[in-house]
This record gives sequence, structure tokens and C-alpha cells, in this order.
Amino acid sequence: MAKVLITGASGLLGANLVLDAAQGHQVVAVYHRHPIDLAGVEALRADLSRPGVAQRLISAADPDWVVHCAAATNVDACERDPETAFRLNRDMAAYVAEAAWDARARLIHVSTDAVFDGERGGYVEEDDANPATVYGRSKLAGEQAVLQAHPEAAVVRTNIFGWNAQPKRGLAEWFLANLEAGQSCTGFTDVRISPILVNDLGDLMFEMLRRGVGGVFHAGGGECLSKYEMGVRLAKAFGLNPELIRPGSVAQADLVAPRGRRLCLDSGKLAVILGVELPAFEDGLRRFRLQREEGYRERLRALTRREP
Repeated sequence: MAKVLITGASGLLGANLVLDAAQGHQVVAVYHRHPIDLAGVEALRADLSRPGVAQRLISAADPDWVVHCAAATNVDACERDPETAFRLNRDMAAYVAEAAWDARARLIHVSTDAVFDGERGGYVEEDDANPATVYGRSKLAGEQAVLQAHPEAAVVRTNIFGWNAQPKRGLAEWFLANLEAGQSCTGFTDVRISPILVNDLGDLMFEMLRRGVGGVFHAGGGECLSKYEMGVRLAKAFGLNPELIRPGSVAQADLVAPRGRRLCLDSGKLAVILGVELPAFEDGLRRFRLQREEGYRERLRALTRREP
């Protein structure tokens, strides 16, 4: 049984990884502000952006694997505060990578499709990154810092959807909340991505860790979709009214940072190395709906639920 340390353990990706990994691994969940509580999981509070903290924590935990999910992910907030964005997305990543290398732990660093400018889409790993935002630039700097500190690390660029352990909603949950309330909402027709369910991404990453795969990889879903298409297909998957999803343009949105229009990733390299077929969006939607029907969402939210 491998011992896996997961940073950002109360976030969208981190919390799902903790819940899934706890079924077959020894898990250390590292959080900053939102406590994690799950039987059999060692939960540790730490500010990994402070020099020396990651080194001491990872040395003491002595994990076999480290998955670094902790990051500043609010694109507009990063644009307003570049100093914090680089501290959390570059410097913290470097500290974790250095500590994982010293502990001889395999490392996956989670990155983003936003390291590209989104001018053409279909990006492969060898394409030149050209981020258009502070968020993208800070994440690209984090990738570079990680690979310098931990030459055997895997950097995974992705774009995820799934259930959140915290009250805030990702895109899929936002669509669903509006649809179930009978409220119309806008889906951008001019922003295209390769969304993958967080749990499908977790399955891929744990297989990468088992095999010791290193380098830069794209791990998106098997389809390139507009956010409008995502909303319509989610509505149909949940038996809701797709006409409530209005087509719109990102140019009309009140956003601080620019958004890439075509950020779809070509994940063929990872599919070949692992010998798998990347999940289609419909596959992810079916699993997403089944999770709610089986109470997965409630179990996930219980991870960070504070008793009164």
C-alpha cells in the first residue's frame, strides 16, 4: 500500500483525490484553511508557501508519492495580485518539489491548459507555451521550477469538472444549480476546452505514479467542447431543460483577465504511454450523475464540514 501525500486537500481536485485514494492507499491530506476530516486519513494544516514548511512536513511524513494540487486558481484574482499568484503557483510548487525530491518521493504537479494563449487549440506537450494571463504565467513558472527541483516529476496540464467539497461551485455545478432552479444561464460558445472529470483524472494520475511516469503531459478529456456545449449536454444527462442554457460570448462577460478561446489539449501522448482511451465527456457526465445518486457528493462535502 503506497503512502500518498496530497496538497490542497480541501480543493476541488484535492478533496476528490483524498476520498478516492483513501480506499486503497495510506493518505496524508495537507490543507491550509479548510480542515479535512476522514477516518483513516492523516490531516495536516500547513502553509506550504512559507520557506522550510514543505521540507519539514514531507520529510516527517515520508510519503512514497506526492500530488501537488495546492495553487491559486482564481484567474481574475491572480490578475489583480501577481505577487500572490507567483508565490503560490511558482514558489510553493518549488518548495514542494524540492522536498519530494529529497524524500525520494514520486511527484505529480498539477498544472493547467492556461499555459497556452488559446489562439488555436489542439495543443501537444511540445508546443510553445504562451500564457496570456498572470495565472497562466505563474503556473508555467511553477512547471519550470518543479522540473528543475525534481527532474523525475510529472507535470499534468488539465481542465477539470466535478463535485466540490466546499460550498463554492465549479462550472458544472453552477450549470446544474441554475438548471435545477429553472433559471436560464449563459454558456460561452467561443471558449473551447477539453474537460475531464476529476475522478477520471485521479485514476490517470495514480496510474502514472504507480508506473513512475515523469515529464510533461496533457490529461484532458477525449473531446473538445465549448462551454455552451458542456451546459447543454449536462442538462440532457440530468434530464433537465437544455433550452435554459443561453449561447453567449466571453467578450460580453465582465472579466478582469483575458480568457483563451481555444484551449483544447491533445492528450494522445499520455493515452499511448498508459495504454488507455481518454474518457469522453459523456462518460464523465454519467459518472458525475451516478456519484450524486449514490451519495458521493455528500461524502465529499463531509470531508470539510465543520460541526456546529
